[in-house]
Amino acid sequence: MAKVLVIDDTTEYISMLTSLLSEHEVFAAKDGKKGIELAEMILPDLILLDINMPLMTGYEVCRRLKLMKKVKEIPVIFLTANDGSDFEEIGFKMGAVDYIAKPFNATVLKARVKTHIDLYKLQSNLQQQVEQNIDEIRKLNYEITYISASIAEMKSKETGQHLRRVSEFCYLICKILGKEENECEKIKIASVLHDIGKVRIPDEVLNKPSKLSDAEWTMMKTHSKLGYNILIDSEFESMKLAAIIALDHHERWDGKGYPNGKVGKEITLVGRICAVADVFDSLLDTRVYKEPWGKERVREYFLSMSAVQFDPQITSILLDNFDMFIDTWKSLQSNEKKT
Repeated sequence: MAKVLVIDDTTEYISMLTSLLSEHEVFAAKDGKKGIELAEMILPDLILLDINMPLMTGYEVCRRLKLMKKVKEIPVIFLTANDGSDFEEIGFKMGAVDYIAKPFNATVLKARVKTHIDLYKLQSNLQQQVEQNIDEIRKLNYEITYISASIAEMKSKETGQHLRRVSEFCYLICKILGKEENECEKIKIASVLHDIGKVRIPDEVLNKPSKLSDAEWTMMKTHSKLGYNILIDSEFESMKLAAIIALDHHERWDGKGYPNGKVGKEITLVGRICAVADVFDSLLDTRVYKEPWGKERVREYFLSMSAVQFDPQITSILLDNFDMFIDTWKSLQSNEKKT
């Protein structure tokens, strides 16, 4: 059963419309303000709106409805006893989909109401399907990206789940910075590939448990530029973003990082975010060259490296929300053990 909202200051018309549209669930409001509130509350499939009302005209009600995210797509049919094409023209400019003159022709009224409800439901269903398909594509993109990056992690004998955790931490930092959801999702997906360049580093260097020689360390540091070169020529925006993250995530705030020795905000924001996320997870996790650090030791490290290795603003986000990040890390670890 479709929901129809009638906004009309005349009781007789409300009663008449309720009777004529008995196959629908009819709601009613006798003034514009209450009508707007009711529309947002019940989310009707159609709004029948009188033009000539005191305090707030139907035109103004329609204008406000079309500015509201939750209800702006709901079709509005204007009702009026006024004659003349000017009223219809104004109504359509305000966003109405139709115009019905009073007194009503019952057959015409019911037919138009049914037509616009059917159209709205069809459009809503199509939009829902599109959104579901987009979501599926986004998830598939993430999984393909993760699988590709896991090759590098398996080669280095580090847990592939490091990639997922780093991407989750990048997402959290991005959200706390106040970025839009779409931007945060892009960084989440792209950051999975931050170490893809390791596929071109020899195994004996990647997995050496002791300290690397100067020559080996020089070779290891090339993975940032190698990752950038692998990704940058892609036609996809997410891969180009991943290339930038791969290039910049080992740069340091003080300019002593690699590969380009960038200083402060010369380093891209996404690179600075991933730098914190990557080191945070790496310190807590086991590596071939180290045992996992305790959380207090990790906290002290970031305190000492704020504005030295890491962006001070992003470091503050981590430290101000440290328990939340630790709990998230533990939760992700727990989920890994279950799978």
